[in-house]
Amino acid sequence: MWTNMWDTDEYMDTSDDPWSWYYLADCGQWHRFEVKLKFKKYLIRDSFCLRYYFLKNESETAKTYSCSCFSSGPVFWEMTNPSCPYQLIPLNESTAEYLTVANYVKKDGLLDKPIVSICRIQNQDLWEFYCRKKKQLMRIHGVTDIQERRLFHGTKNSNVDSICKYNFDIRVAGYHGHVYGKGIYFAVHATFADKYSALYGTKTVDAQDVPTRIMFLARVLVGKSTMGQRDLNKPDQVAEDHSHDSCVDDIKCPKMYVIFDSNQIYPEYLIRYR
Repeated sequence: MWTNMWDTDEYMDTSDDPWSWYYLADCGQWHRFEVKLKFKKYLIRDSFCLRYYFLKNESETAKTYSCSCFSSGPVFWEMTNPSCPYQLIPLNESTAEYLTVANYVKKDGLLDKPIVSICRIQNQDLWEFYCRKKKQLMRIHGVTDIQERRLFHGTKNSNVDSICKYNFDIRVAGYHGHVYGKGIYFAVHATFADKYSALYGTKTVDAQDVPTRIMFLARVLVGKSTMGQRDLNKPDQVAEDHSHDSCVDDIKCPKMYVIFDSNQIYPEYLIRYR
């Protein structure tokens, strides 16, 4: 999990300046806005709901400024174009964001193949749906947090635009089989998702022009999981209690998750590789 990599205490110092801006992240901690974002920290601790407080000093009461809970994407997003349903932002190979994602794909995802490019997917609508679903699941289960995983999904190039625009489509789930349920399948390891990623393009004289594959690295609200079964249309279809949010291939050590509600998914990165 990425959270283990970058869990650091953040010192909140207001002594240098009489005024500072802070936001309350979903992790329950206050963070001061910085001129230069530290990507490794914000990648995990980005706020689903920013509530701004204007602090003069520790002894004074904070003044609250209202804002929409779901009006902003993650703090490291670039300016979004409201006229576009989504934006694909190519990441520079020298940035912390690119290196962090690439490292996760190779070390945690175990993918031993050259990465051609990584794009961040910015879709404000899908992000809001995802955030609202997270809040809903927390209320339903009476908890302050829901288990979230970064998982892989391999597919063919022709599906990219549709997924980036509308999210994964439950209606066409099970195209490659549905051993653990009729939902969208996500893999813990990129090596498994690679099996479902079709080659795209043709080899030319130019050495750079070689067929590539694509896969998505998605945020997935897996919540509480139960063992999957072939004909399930939802996690608790054959159970009396409705306390589960996803299905898995193995309860003790899952390598695959099955999701039945696309709002539990946010397609975050598009990875192209050879």
